[in-house]
Amino acid sequence: MRILLLLLLGLVALTSCRRAAPAPIAAAADPTRFPHQRHLALACGACHDDATGTHAGAPARPGRDHAPCDDGRCHQDAFLQPPGPLCGVCHTRIDVGVGVSPLRPYPRIDSDRRLPARFSHRRHLDRAAMDDAVGFHVACTDCHPVGDDPAGPALADHAACARCHAAEAAPPGAPPMSACGRCHDADGGRAPRRRRLLIRADLRFDHRSHQVDLTGAAIGCASCHPASADATGRADHAVPSVAACVACHDDQKRAPATMAMRACATCHRLQGVGGGSLAQLGTIAPRNHLPGTERPVDHTLAFRRDHGDEAKADARRCGGCHTERSGSPIDTCDECHQVMRPSDHVITWRELDHGGDALAQGERCATCHVADYCVACHAQPPRSHLPRGTFAGREHGDQARLNLRACTTCHQPDRDCSPCHVAAGRAP
Repeated sequence: MRILLLLLLGLVALTSCRRAAPAPIAAAADPTRFPHQRHLALACGACHDDATGTHAGAPARPGRDHAPCDDGRCHQDAFLQPPGPLCGVCHTRIDVGVGVSPLRPYPRIDSDRRLPARFSHRRHLDRAAMDDAVGFHVACTDCHPVGDDPAGPALADHAACARCHAAEAAPPGAPPMSACGRCHDADGGRAPRRRRLLIRADLRFDHRSHQVDLTGAAIGCASCHPASADATGRADHAVPSVAACVACHDDQKRAPATMAMRACATCHRLQGVGGGSLAQLGTIAPRNHLPGTERPVDHTLAFRRDHGDEAKADARRCGGCHTERSGSPIDTCDECHQVMRPSDHVITWRELDHGGDALAQGERCATCHVADYCVACHAQPPRSHLPRGTFAGREHGDQARLNLRACTTCHQPDRDCSPCHVAAGRAP
């Protein structure tokens, strides 16, 4: 009987194994990028055939019909079935439980994607070194030409590299175009690189209109990209900050007043807003879009007196520029309040009134002051506590009977009074 039972259990287990679905192919760590690490055994040319014009600058991606993934050598069976786990390596929004599933385009539209290469702007912008190596120095527009596309200059492609790195022109020591791994290493002990994704979204920028300013002076690339000459990797070549725009666009000698930074439509396509004006947005430009002296139109001299009421009514509007109550003097309240204090903070405020008012309106004090501000003074004995010998004797009792509330501002009876008065048997 025991043998029969074991045979039945083995048969059930064998049947379950045969019916079990194959394990799905795990998605790539970054679903927006092809998993090169899994294909290291293949030569680069297996997918990026030189015949497609890679060295001439033509896109080196495999064909749009999924070749060579479905050419019979690797994944053809997966393309003869409804969308499944393999599709999820590149595409998202796939339900493998249904026969038909909407696939998100790959790469995603309205963006540019590049497999980042190991590239040093510092090395290529070293004029002396480049003159010695190839006979001429490299300018920004040699690799990033400003064409008819207002979104340009374009990202560098293989054609830009081939001018110097083609087999017949490559200088000694420089990687030839056929050595894909010299620039696009998929492993090499480094963390996987992600494809570059430049979201255009609502931004509108035309490099062609930024060649010269209103005075006719040339606008060099370094005006907006000052770190490029020292960049050794892609992470060092950052997108320009908004401060680079402010320098010109709020100088009416260099840019027209209609293109000032407070005019959102200068750089943004305002979704659903006809004409695109600041008034239609119903807000003010962010602080980093304005020069340091710029203020909203309602910040008049009278506003200095009335702004407290405005802040109580709509504190979020204030927070658009004034991010903290205290700290940096550039964007905070104490930029003014350290100089222009409330009207009741007169010369006698510190000695006579602030303690009582703090007890009655502690939340008002907390608008500007934190506990550390109080401790800075109150860690020292008040003047009324001097001389210490006399005050510790009879005098502190006299003052407590006159104004006990003043004592409890700092002292707690159980903690500070009882140890002496209870132990000595004296009434506090």
